Amino acid sequence: MTNIEMPDRDRLEDRSFGRVGRAWSHLRRHGLLEPIRLVRRHGIGASLGFVRRNIRHMLADRLARRWDRRHGVDTAGSIQLSGLDVVGPHRAMGNEAVCTSPRTFDFIMKSLPRDLQNHTFIDIGSGKSRTLLLASQYPFAEIIGVEFARELVDIARTNIERFRDPSRKCRALSVVEADAAAYDFPEMPLVVYFYNPFAKAVFDIVLKNLVSSLERCPRDCFIVYGSSSHRAIDWARPAIRETGIFQELTVPVMPGFLDAVRIIDYAVFQVHAAA
Repeated sequence: MTNIEMPDRDRLEDRSFGRVGRAWSHLRRHGLLEPIRLVRRHGIGASLGFVRRNIRHMLADRLARRWDRRHGVDTAGSIQLSGLDVVGPHRAMGNEAVCTSPRTFDFIMKSLPRDLQNHTFIDIGSGKSRTLLLASQYPFAEIIGVEFARELVDIARTNIERFRDPSRKCRALSVVEADAAAYDFPEMPLVVYFYNPFAKAVFDIVLKNLVSSLERCPRDCFIVYGSSSHRAIDWARPAIRETGIFQELTVPVMPGFLDAVRIIDYAVFQVHAAA
C-alpha cells in the first residue's frame, strides 16, 4: 500500500494522552497526602467514581488506538476545538471530538432497518471520521461527514484513503468542511447521526433545516442522537419530538462496552409514515 502522509497535528490538543502524568504532577505539587485530602473533601463514593472513570477512559483509549493501528488510520482521542481553524461562528458551541466505539455503533445500528441500500448516512460533527468508517461496514448508498474544523477534515479525508477493511459494504465516503448550521441536506433517504456535537442553539438550527428539507422533499429519514457526559439527550429528545414529523422508536438500553469512554444514552427517530 502506498504510504500517505498524515496531516500536521501540531495544533491538536488531545486530552486522552498524559492522564497518569498529569495525576503524578498534581501529587508532586500538592504532596502525597493530596489523595486523602481529596477523599475527605469529596467523599469516598465520588472519589472512587472519579478513579473508575479515568481507568475506563484509559482502557477505552487504548482499545481505540489498537483499532486504528489494525485499520491504518488515526481516529482516536479527545480533541479540543480551541486551537483549530473553524468554519462559521459556532466554535464556542462545539464539543470536543470523541470517537464512537465500534461496539456502541454496531449496537445502535441494530435499531435501524437492515435494508439501507438507498439511504445516505450523514454524521453531523464527524471529527476524525471514526463513525464514517464504521458506517462503511453497512450497505449505505453514500456516507457523508459534516465537520467545521479544517484540521479534523484533513485527517478524516486521509483516513478514508487509508482505511483497510475488506468487509466494507460502502466505498462512497466523503467529508464536507462546513458549519452544520449552514449545511444543506441531500434530497435522498437519510440516516442523520449526532453524537452530541454541539450546544442546543446550534442543534435547533440544524434540526429546523432538516425538517424544512423533508417538507420540501418528503422522504424516509432516521435521526440517531447519542450523548454521554453532557446529558444533551435530555433536550435533544423533546426537540425532535416537538417537530411533529418524527416518531421515537423503542430501542434497548446501551450496555457498558469496554471500548467506549462513556456509556451513551441514545434515541432513534423515524419520519412519520404520513409526514
